[in-house]
Amino acid sequence: MKKTMMLAGLVVVVAGCDNKPAIPPMPEVNDINCQIEAIKKIEDRATREKFAGLCSRRSPASGGIAPTEKPMNWLELADPKDQKGAKS
Repeated sequence: MKKTMMLAGLVVVVAGCDNKPAIPPMPEVNDINCQIEAIKKIEDRATREKFAGLCSRRSPASGGIAPTEKPMNWLELADPKDQKGAKS
């Protein structure tokens, strides 16, 4: 009987232990929370990366990054004709 009670007590104590802390919920995506300082405060790397991605995909009307008006290819930017010292 005494061993059974000791074993039951040990099971209760061990069952109450949790090695991983609870991951806090992701903050709301808005102008205040999408500042670099606020994003850096998110400790969980996966949550921080997902949140930063959501912030970068916001529409320009809600404070997101506007799409590039004239997107260029890297090859267009590094045209040998435009570089200094290029042979004609």
